[in-house]
Amino acid sequence: MPNFSCLRATVLTAGLLAAGGLRADPAHEEEYRTAILPMLERYCHECHRAGKAKGDLDLTAHLEYAQIRKDTALWQNVRERIFAFEMPPEGKPAPEGGQRDQLLGWLGRLPKPEVDCTKLASDRTQSFYEGHVMSRRLTRDEYERTIRDLVGLRLDLARDLPADGAGGEGFDATGDTLFTSPLAVEKYLAAAEKVAQAVLPDDETALDDEARVARARLLVAEPSESVPPRVAARAVLERFMGRAFRRPVTPEEVGKYLALFDRRAGRGESFAAGLRLAVSGVLVSPHFLFLVEPEPEAAGTQPLGAYSLATRLSYFLWSSMPDDALLTLAGTGALRHEAVLAAQVRRMLADPRADSLGERFALQWLELDKLGTEVRPDPVRFPEFDEALAASMRAEVAAFFNHLVRENQPLTRLLEADYTFVDARLAAHYGLPAEAGDGLRRVSLAGTARGGLLGMAAVHTLTSFPLRTSPVLRGRWILDTLLGDKVPPPPPDVPPLEVDENGATAASLREQLEVHRRNPDCSGCHNKMDALGFGLEPFDVLGRFRTEAVDASGTLPGGESFDGPAGLKQVLLARREVILRQMMRRLTGYALGRQLNRFDACVIDAAMKSLAAEEARPQGAIEAIVLSLPFRHRFYPATESETAAAAVPQ
Repeated sequence: MPNFSCLRATVLTAGLLAAGGLRADPAHEEEYRTAILPMLERYCHECHRAGKAKGDLDLTAHLEYAQIRKDTALWQNVRERIFAFEMPPEGKPAPEGGQRDQLLGWLGRLPKPEVDCTKLASDRTQSFYEGHVMSRRLTRDEYERTIRDLVGLRLDLARDLPADGAGGEGFDATGDTLFTSPLAVEKYLAAAEKVAQAVLPDDETALDDEARVARARLLVAEPSESVPPRVAARAVLERFMGRAFRRPVTPEEVGKYLALFDRRAGRGESFAAGLRLAVSGVLVSPHFLFLVEPEPEAAGTQPLGAYSLATRLSYFLWSSMPDDALLTLAGTGALRHEAVLAAQVRRMLADPRADSLGERFALQWLELDKLGTEVRPDPVRFPEFDEALAASMRAEVAAFFNHLVRENQPLTRLLEADYTFVDARLAAHYGLPAEAGDGLRRVSLAGTARGGLLGMAAVHTLTSFPLRTSPVLRGRWILDTLLGDKVPPPPPDVPPLEVDENGATAASLREQLEVHRRNPDCSGCHNKMDALGFGLEPFDVLGRFRTEAVDASGTLPGGESFDGPAGLKQVLLARREVILRQMMRRLTGYALGRQLNRFDACVIDAAMKSLAAEEARPQGAIEAIVLSLPFRHRFYPATESETAAAAVPQ
């Protein structure tokens, strides 16, 4: 049976119709009885039936057509899981080809569920679309940035810390994936000792200028004739702990770490040695390593505490701790006022620390964080590719994204800009005039086929095989990453193309792909992927212009044709609303640190409304995310005792 599972025209059309609200449709009901219900019975009911309801989902309790139309929120989530190839699970029978399209199309024609934007999903009562935010540890990158801002030193710490996972919307700062272990604790202890030693060595003459400034910043008090060592140590720890824990600390908390200072002092060791032990202890405290949002006394949807809000905001925009200005506003309670919060967003976006949005959000969204690690060209075929070139490629993308945010430029320039930012190494790689000096500089790309993401070498290298380019990988990246169009894995019985063209030309590769698409199991997806990918074929594995002429034309399934990178840009610009919504969805998931749910559609809609009103400029959309209900609130489920008490008749 042809594999048309990646074709979404039917589903998207159905979604547009459903958005307008459909009346009961006899044909829709008849299709349910004759085709959809048998599919559900075959593929779903084994795991989702009474007595065996995985995920607390019993689909056999929703067999009547009227029940299905009434509970469209549940079926919307079923459709999303099927569309994302999460249901049925791997190893279980699944609808293929036309069957899967029919099921998705039928589900898409259900009335669109109404969403109450004043509510949040509960992690207990609505587990099918969880909305909780777990207390989580800092990622490796967040740890390094936080140490930088806490003590004022840039130390190479991340490589020795526990690896981060990726979950939720695909980002490493998702609480569900940031676990810890005894081995991780040992690594954090070693990092803490390295930090303390860098700032507080016994021999002050060993400090360089940067470390000397950091030491002076830390030592807000030092022993003197009028200030005993313990008094000075307490003053230092009170200030340091308040900033490290991102909230005020109690005298009792300070006393615990002062006891570590006393231990060294009691042995006659130096003031610096005592503080080193105490500072190391602070840096392995859960209050530093974890982003914890204390639960309030009342259950239900509750606003975040002011210090928790400051922390959530700073780790969204800076991937680091709140600064003194933010903590001061949290202390007065002013940060909870919308106007103050919006003003802080604008201030923080103008700060260099907001470069983390490009370096962390953009690179992870575009999957370019894999470049140079998980994805590398063959070292024999492409010896010029090294870590320095990979870093330059990633830096171009991050710098360009940060430029758009910092200058509040239209996000559509991600596709159509006629300039970019390169260092000397990348300029030479692109054949552009290189200027002496380090760092990135803005260069014009007018008159070239470059410009925007589609002209950046990082994208070309990421979407190539180690030995050759791949229109398939490039087209799939455009579909999945930019358009949010999930592409299924290939059928298991279809052999892949050779990953090495063995000297073959781009033209012969196109011929191979044309033969490949004649297979009905492949044509549905490849007709879309290959066409888009051909538009980037003028670029080789390393993103350089090919020396030979290349047929870079493509024709999409609907008959729309284009030629080369310039034509491909126009194809995507015509779909700018889809691309911007995908970007806002990913940015919302990054901000919240969790998998999104149907309630979060309100946040994405607010961000899109801002983009529409401000010519796709990002700062208003970022403000909309920060001012949203899910960002500033959490749902706190009732405890078991509260639930039991509520069930007792009064």
